[in-house]
Amino acid sequence: MSQVLVLDAGGTISSQADARGVLGGGQGLSLSADIGDVRLSLRQVHAGLSDELSLADAAAIVRAAQAAAADAADDLAGIVVAHGTDTMEETAFLADLVWTSPRPLVFTGAQRAPAHAEFDGARNLTNAVALAVNPAARDRGVLLAFGGRILPARHAFKAHTSELAGFADRQGDAGASGDVLARLPRLQDRPAPLPDLRLDPSVEILAASLGSGGGLIDAAVAQGARGLVLQALGRGNASPPVVAAVGRACAAGVVVVVASRCPFGQVAPDYASGARLADAGAIFSDDLGASQARILLSAVLGLEPTGEAAAARIRAWLTP
Repeated sequence: MSQVLVLDAGGTISSQADARGVLGGGQGLSLSADIGDVRLSLRQVHAGLSDELSLADAAAIVRAAQAAAADAADDLAGIVVAHGTDTMEETAFLADLVWTSPRPLVFTGAQRAPAHAEFDGARNLTNAVALAVNPAARDRGVLLAFGGRILPARHAFKAHTSELAGFADRQGDAGASGDVLARLPRLQDRPAPLPDLRLDPSVEILAASLGSGGGLIDAAVAQGARGLVLQALGRGNASPPVVAAVGRACAAGVVVVVASRCPFGQVAPDYASGARLADAGAIFSDDLGASQARILLSAVLGLEPTGEAAAARIRAWLTP
């Protein structure tokens, strides 16, 4: 019989309502029985909702999964992390940056609380376990199993606040995700994993919109940010004041990564303002969304002593 370790990281899947009906952290995930021919074990690694997680908390969840994979007996087929949906995309991508085990690491959760008549956590957990024991899922990095779909951590994002199929693939490609009962995502080349997990918390996401000024970028630099993610327009464009502020940030040694506010697609310096951002030293995130770009930037800045070295590592990671 195969074994799957379930790491309980809190979230809606184990939440409970107070007297007002407001959801908060619960008493922990409940596993009523093994699933099919799979023996389950449970370990709690975080209690509470995922909006309460810090970068250090997310790192602790990832380290718990790494340690379990390294110390496991041969009958451990894979690991499932039950996680809150609000920040699941960040923790899953963080895990993918450092995951070296051939064992599948699968994230899942719920959009409905256990007491809700439409609780989806049990089904999602069953699908995640089925994926974790699937030999075809080995050596594919970190995956999400949610709402009947499988998504790679690199491209997954929460696309709806409350629908049961709450996650989507940033590449918008049906071939890059799969029904749990049908097929897995395409096997894609993955960059070499980062050698260690040390996160620099001085990284923020700043969003650009119509007529945005550059004051918030200047303020973040003044407050000591070592890295910034610009959630830019379209393919990676921004207003002249934002472009000028990014130039000042880069000149001050701050690493700036450009992502898009669009939910699907890639960024590239195809337009005039994007080209000026690139000329100033900003790095275009290719197919990463802003949340993943921030995690990558934080993880690389934690490893590198200078912005120049961090920028070089990020560029190498984006073009393996």
